[in-house]
Amino acid sequence: MSRYLYYLIIVTMVTNIIASVPRILMSESKNGVILSMIIAVIVGVFLTITVINLFRHFPSMTFPEILKKYTSKWFYYPVLFYFAISWYAAGLITLATYVMLFNTFLSYETSITVTTLAFILIISFGVLMKEKSVLYTMELVLVLFIPVIFFLLIKVYSDPKLDWDFVKVAITHINELPSYNAYSASTYIFIGAANIIIFNKYIKFTKRAGFKEIVILSLTGIFTLFTTYFIPIGFNGFEQIENFTFPWVTTSDAVRMKFGIIERVIFIFIIVFLGVAFISLLLNWHVSLKIFESIFLFKKLKWKERNLTSYLFVFLFGIIGIAVTKEISEYQLTKLSTFFYNLLPIFYIILIGSLLIAKRRLKS
Repeated sequence: MSRYLYYLIIVTMVTNIIASVPRILMSESKNGVILSMIIAVIVGVFLTITVINLFRHFPSMTFPEILKKYTSKWFYYPVLFYFAISWYAAGLITLATYVMLFNTFLSYETSITVTTLAFILIISFGVLMKEKSVLYTMELVLVLFIPVIFFLLIKVYSDPKLDWDFVKVAITHINELPSYNAYSASTYIFIGAANIIIFNKYIKFTKRAGFKEIVILSLTGIFTLFTTYFIPIGFNGFEQIENFTFPWVTTSDAVRMKFGIIERVIFIFIIVFLGVAFISLLLNWHVSLKIFESIFLFKKLKWKERNLTSYLFVFLFGIIGIAVTKEISEYQLTKLSTFFYNLLPIFYIILIGSLLIAKRRLKS
């Protein structure tokens, strides 16, 4: 499997360690969250492998190109519009979450509008880049930050304040029936591979994703979910964990580097995860932009022979992003995230169903 596919998956997993996913899991801590995560790993790996193997039949083709070639207009226009909105919403949730996190822990005197505008201005340059440049940027950021993230995780796991008795208490709830909210939030960490719908043209397949890929994805997913859910409980206790808005940020603030230049890990933790979150947001909005461009291309919207359609969409992305982050509260953001994650079955049914239809017409 191409390294870029692993990068796409890793970015989503890392971003959601401190985004809305842990908040939802903590709120369902007494409602079958453990079984929900186990089922999510099985289903998430299956869906990821299925999507990857289906795209293997359409080498060097994006999802819009596949639909336009093998399906009718009445079918592909609403499908593409749905996915464009979905990817934009995913990026919007990431934007709102990390703007709140930044203002709460790093710059509480700065207005949300100013912070959001700064985020959007930085992201906009990346969103407008070519697909290959986006992949190179993602690779560069991961190469720089993943070693730091591993160091921070080792530091957290080895910290004497981590009380494994709290973790054992949480594990005793394994016999409870699964929660759909927890299941859908856990499954969301595997959605990164779906970005292949635009980046498929730069991903080379040598063979089908098989047993090795299943093992790697399963172990990575188990480690990510275990870390996301159990480690904050180990530091903060089981009974009160559901009251934390950002459980992992609170956890990182309990860790100290005695002989480090920066003693409080929280500052390094937030900055590093912000860097990865920027890439996640860039990927989501870049995919959304490319899908919108495949539906709407305003040929008359030109300036000096340059078509401005993409600039128009990025401008609208920014305006909506500022308006939403300015008005939404933490409670509303959690509700919106939960609702969005709960729609994942529809997302995968439409994606896999569309690819199966295209595959059938490819053979005929």
